[in-house]
Amino acid sequence: MPYTGPLNNPPATGEAPFWEYGYVPSLAMGIVGCVTFLLVGGGQLWWFVKKRGTRSVHGLLFFACITEGLGYGARLYTHDHHFSGMSFLLGISLIQVATILISASIYKSIQRGLKYMPNGDKLSPMRIRSMLTVFIILDVVWVMMQIAGQYFWASAQAAEIVDDTPMFALGTSTLIFLAGNVLQAVTTIIIFVFCYVIMKRSAQVLAVTSPETVVPHIKPLMAQIMISLGLFFVRLIMRIAEGAQGAYENAATHEIYFGIFEYLPIFAIIVLWASRPLYKFIFPLGHPRYHSQTHAYDATTSDAGGSNAAEHGVKA
Repeated sequence: MPYTGPLNNPPATGEAPFWEYGYVPSLAMGIVGCVTFLLVGGGQLWWFVKKRGTRSVHGLLFFACITEGLGYGARLYTHDHHFSGMSFLLGISLIQVATILISASIYKSIQRGLKYMPNGDKLSPMRIRSMLTVFIILDVVWVMMQIAGQYFWASAQAAEIVDDTPMFALGTSTLIFLAGNVLQAVTTIIIFVFCYVIMKRSAQVLAVTSPETVVPHIKPLMAQIMISLGLFFVRLIMRIAEGAQGAYENAATHEIYFGIFEYLPIFAIIVLWASRPLYKFIFPLGHPRYHSQTHAYDATTSDAGGSNAAEHGVKA
């Protein structure tokens, strides 16, 4: 269905000829988004300053909160400037870029948890460094496709109103947006499976680890990561529904769906990691160097094994 709302033709410089969101972003949604993300960002900043060894994760989440807050600020500006093209572009871009930071923090938390596990590198189906690099790059590509798709939607609709030639047709723009979300959903499922495999393999490692050896709470950590990925996946499913229906159909043009399926899942992820920070899982003794006990234990076990072998050799 084509756009059927108010028109601004010809548009002034910096303005669009129509409401690019398909609706006027509400004042309440903009205020709630700005305030809540900035508040919970304070919690992430607290853990970033307070706890060494987990700063990379909480730093990413803190900047994600700032970026989200700025994105909702752009939506707030659009509430009073209905045809502002720049605020629309900033709004969709900042809120989307924040999800890259959130997914990167999730991948990084997997790496931090495995770092302090005995034989942690062998628990993951993929080398941790490779996983971080590959999936962060993929997320950047998928999110750029989503932003481009939304922008091309607006450009195609604007070109139709002002009788111009768009860069991409409305249908092509929708496919770009849809493909970005589908591909990101696939990578989210892959990471979810990785976490499940790590959880299963960790049970075997923990079964043969000495009770005196302090190790991360790897199972609860993987559970929290999987919950975060599940919330992220809910958001992607809604965006896939928007793309499947079309740019100006029911799912894309009602802000209530945006609030429930985009704002709430992302906010819940941030709150979850603020209330259950990473250090509680990987530093159960409160000291980032506790894992040296693991190496000491492994060395003792190795020495004991060598002594036993020597004794058997002598007896033989």
